[in-house]
Amino acid sequence: MHKKFFIVTAIVLAVAAGVSASVYAQGPQRGWGHRHGGMLEKMTRELNLTEAQQTQIKNIMADEQSRTRPLREKLRQNRQAQSLKVDGNFDDTQVRAFANNQAQIMRDLIIEKERTKSQIYSVLTPDQRQKALQLIQQHEQRRQERQQQASAKQQTQSK
Repeated sequence: MHKKFFIVTAIVLAVAAGVSASVYAQGPQRGWGHRHGGMLEKMTRELNLTEAQQTQIKNIMADEQSRTRPLREKLRQNRQAQSLKVDGNFDDTQVRAFANNQAQIMRDLIIEKERTKSQIYSVLTPDQRQKALQLIQQHEQRRQERQQQASAKQQTQSK
């Protein structure tokens, strides 16, 4: 039971890592690098950030970028190395090693993302934090609605 769970989890993480790596491999115009400027602008507009807060958050994001760049590169390199090994033969040990490596890198990226989020929240006032949480909840709700609509559309098309 635990072994199956671990295998399924490793495979899911490997797939997620592969998708993430492909997004990062497309370059900064498609990954976080491009979105940071837009994210800061949106935060400034929605949360009414002061100039000092904007500077602090910009520095936090730049620091995160430099901390995660090597991780994103490792993720991309690991995925590329694995894709070059396709020869029609399945090697369970090799796939597990790949999945574990990708999962470890993804774990480190998630930790950095949460660290950055915490640092940004520490810059906000209590009112801004409350407003940010409301915006995140609204965003999550819209995301779930879009996901449900896409799922319903897909089910309709498959009939």
